[in-house]
Amino acid sequence: MSEKLEQNGWELLPGIYDDERVGEFQQRLATLSDSSADAVRQRDGAVYAARNVLDLCPEILTLWRTPRLEKFITKVLGSQAGLVRALFFDKPPEQTWALPWHKDLLIAVANDLQGKGYSRPRPRAGVLHSEPPLSVLEQMLTLRIHLDPMTPDNGPLQVLSGSHRTGKTLVIDGFEQVCVTSAAGDVLAMRPLLVHSSGRSDPDCSLHRRVLHLEFAALEELPGGVEWQRFEKVDV
Repeated sequence: MSEKLEQNGWELLPGIYDDERVGEFQQRLATLSDSSADAVRQRDGAVYAARNVLDLCPEILTLWRTPRLEKFITKVLGSQAGLVRALFFDKPPEQTWALPWHKDLLIAVANDLQGKGYSRPRPRAGVLHSEPPLSVLEQMLTLRIHLDPMTPDNGPLQVLSGSHRTGKTLVIDGFEQVCVTSAAGDVLAMRPLLVHSSGRSDPDCSLHRRVLHLEFAALEELPGGVEWQRFEKVDV
C-alpha cells in the first residue's frame, strides 16, 4: 500500500493522462449535456454534476484504464478490486458552487435489502444508495481524474490530512488543512473517509473545474447479502 495514502488519506498522482487522453475524457463527458436524465444536473446548458456516469457514458469503463492506475489500485485494494461508481462534476464559471466539510459515506446498491450495519436504501437519481458498515468504506478508494487545472482560483479541494482515521465521525479539529492544486491529467487518490470540502470559484475566474470521480472497492461480495449496483473488475 502507498505509505502516503495510508498516512494522509490522500495522494496526488501527477501526469497520469496526457493532453490527448484528457481531451477524450472531455469530449465523451460533454455528451452528458444532451441527456435529459434526472442524474444530470445542468443550468443554462452547463452541466455541473452527474450521477450514474457509467450508464450514461459507458466509454468511461475503458477510457480510464492505464497501467499505472491499475497497478496503484490493486496495490492498495488487492487483485479483486472493482469499479463501483462514477460521478462527474464541474464548477462552470457561471454556475460555481461549494460543499462544506464532509466524508463520502454512501454507496450505490442493487437491491433494497437493509443488511446489518447498513442504513435504509434510498433512491438518488434512480439508483439506491445506502451507508454501509465502516469495514466496507475502509476498503474503498476514490480516484478523481482532473480534466482542468485545479488552482486556488477555481474552488479547489480542501482536505484534512489524516482525518480518514476517525471512522465515520466528522472531526474537523486537530488535522492539517491542505489546499490541493493540480494540473489537467493529474489524479487525486483519496479514501472516502477523508474529511474534505471545497469553496466557490473566485468571481473573476474563467476556469472550469471538471472532475471524473471514480470509486473502487476491494471485494465484489458485500456483507449482509447486499449487492453493489455495479462492479467492474479492475484486473481483467
